[in-house]
Amino acid sequence: MIPLVKTGGSPREIGHDVGTEMRDPLRAAIAATREGCTSPSAWDAMVDAVGPYLEATEREAPEILDEMRGMAEASGVPLTELMAHNAAEELDQAAGRFGCTVIGVTPAGSVDGHVLLGHNEDTTAGWADYAYVIHAEPATAPAFVAFTYAGYLLHQGLNAAGLGSVGNALYARDARVGIPKLLLYRRALMQRNIEDAIRSVTDPARGIGNNHLFASAEGDIYDVEVSENCSALLHAGNGFLAHANHFVSPELAHLDRDDDPLNSRLRQNRVERLVEAQWGALSVKPSKASWRTTATTPGPCANIMRPKVTSTTARSAASSLT
Repeated sequence: MIPLVKTGGSPREIGHDVGTEMRDPLRAAIAATREGCTSPSAWDAMVDAVGPYLEATEREAPEILDEMRGMAEASGVPLTELMAHNAAEELDQAAGRFGCTVIGVTPAGSVDGHVLLGHNEDTTAGWADYAYVIHAEPATAPAFVAFTYAGYLLHQGLNAAGLGSVGNALYARDARVGIPKLLLYRRALMQRNIEDAIRSVTDPARGIGNNHLFASAEGDIYDVEVSENCSALLHAGNGFLAHANHFVSPELAHLDRDDDPLNSRLRQNRVERLVEAQWGALSVKPSKASWRTTATTPGPCANIMRPKVTSTTARSAASSLT
């Protein structure tokens, strides 16, 4: 069963509790990231390069860095290694492409008028062993429940203010020194409304871009595609939004034009077809079942076109905000 960490208090206290309870998986996850580098010297070079990212996060989001400090202190993992773990994509843009798929459904699509949020987590094979759920009650931000991995501040979930946040990777390859994108997931869940969440992930101090899907308990659903210098907003209206790992907004489509988005397009089209087929009858359990089917038939969806890629579906999750 996936571990559950319950915590609360200041950012440092929350990080300390996570570092204590997830100490062994956290240390194993760091080792896996190290071993995933092309050589020990490549990992050393990444760790040596994190100084500017630490400085940017300290300057623009000190509460996030405090949480990471608490995690480092309790786990015995150096803060520089934790930052390298979280900033791996910023530090090495040549890293492989992996795919997740997200979806938000307005009340019109659900059987009971609920707002639904879903996320299919495709990641490196074996990383499911490092996954956990955190239930936190921060002293100065809304309580939240989120899915993440040991050592990461990649928090995707819901908070007590009625905000839901999930996301997935985009590959504009235009990173700069700034707040690593995984830390912005954590920052988004600190917010009390969609506007502040969008502002938190489009902060000019950000590093590499990403895709974020936000939903409110009232039924507003927005997707924001982010690169180093640009962002674009998509709105679900009274329908739904699905997003895989390619830029959808016409004004940003050129950013991954030289990449190969076919697999991402296939996954997104498949999710959209399944949702449309069940429109008006969706609920959390059937949605999760459809989500899992989307990811695993015929084999992990992220690998349909690339059978040699060693990725797998770690978790499929659907939740209701209302």
